[in-house]
Amino acid sequence: MTGIPQRRQKSRHSLRWKAAIAFDPASGRPVVHTQTQDVSASGAAIFTDFGDLTGSVVTLLLAIPESKGKHPPRVLKMRARVVSTMRTPGMAKHRHGLAFVRMPNDGLDELAALLAGLPEPEPPTAPPPDLSTVSRLEWMRQRAQEKLAEERAKPPETPPAALIDEALKKAYTYLHDFATQRNVVKPGYPKSYGIAGVPEFSGLAWEAGHANFHTRTVGYKTKYYERVIFQFLLSGGKQIRMAREYPASDRLKNLLVDCKIDFTMQETRNPRGFVERVNFEFPCKVAASILLSAEPEDGKIMLHASNVSGFGTVQQLLAPEAINDASLNELSGFILGETKVLGPLLLRGA
Repeated sequence: MTGIPQRRQKSRHSLRWKAAIAFDPASGRPVVHTQTQDVSASGAAIFTDFGDLTGSVVTLLLAIPESKGKHPPRVLKMRARVVSTMRTPGMAKHRHGLAFVRMPNDGLDELAALLAGLPEPEPPTAPPPDLSTVSRLEWMRQRAQEKLAEERAKPPETPPAALIDEALKKAYTYLHDFATQRNVVKPGYPKSYGIAGVPEFSGLAWEAGHANFHTRTVGYKTKYYERVIFQFLLSGGKQIRMAREYPASDRLKNLLVDCKIDFTMQETRNPRGFVERVNFEFPCKVAASILLSAEPEDGKIMLHASNVSGFGTVQQLLAPEAINDASLNELSGFILGETKVLGPLLLRGA
């Protein structure tokens, strides 16, 4: 991520280290004590009870355990941005992906060296000029000319809002065409959806889908794309019927609501009026959606997916530069259940 040399971008390690997350005091959230699920030189993954953290900048305190003969136990402090949030129905906690952000005196170099098994790196120092052959004034003049030449060679920068607008336009065009074609063919969906304790949603086929967008006015006759919404419905063409004793019936009811499944239920009560048993009936259908929304302050795009490639939600910050035909084709594979996670092309620069 930002400011971390490319050579240190190592693969993630499944390390269960104790950690604490501190939020901006204005958020009113308490310090969260948790543990990492995996760690790399560029980020980490943790679980919390909060489900709305994507885009937040937090302080991560990482407890490094003792390694005999190498180093004593210690705590590393670093800043991180929450770039993804995932929740699976039935799980109480949300999984958050963190991307480290450089700050003075952070522990990122020490963490990278620790993960790589290398000695802690010495801070680089620029070699001084050879003043025996060139005066200080001449040396500074040369450096200034080089800097000006570098600035002139750079292509003009596109404002972040314009980059986001262009990316959302590409996404809308692709998803609109994608839905239009599938609405004609209505192909089968290769995989089933599952909820613990409920018959599988199998034999699914594409029933309908559509894409829409919203814009905002930013100047005279100038509008930028603000949101792109893609919704689709899968149907198995059958009804699912099941019964649950109380209180298991309440848990099932909450789970169906959580998964956005329309259902009817019929209660059986005992002579005292208490619910003993509930019969549920609901169609074998899955309502899914993807929302792409502009985050102009961060120069990013927020992706929120609901019931895509499985029941549950996914939140992920995306770089607008990563939105192109190849990454959108990768996104269509996620929509079609070919993969359970967002692909690497879409996550570039996140």
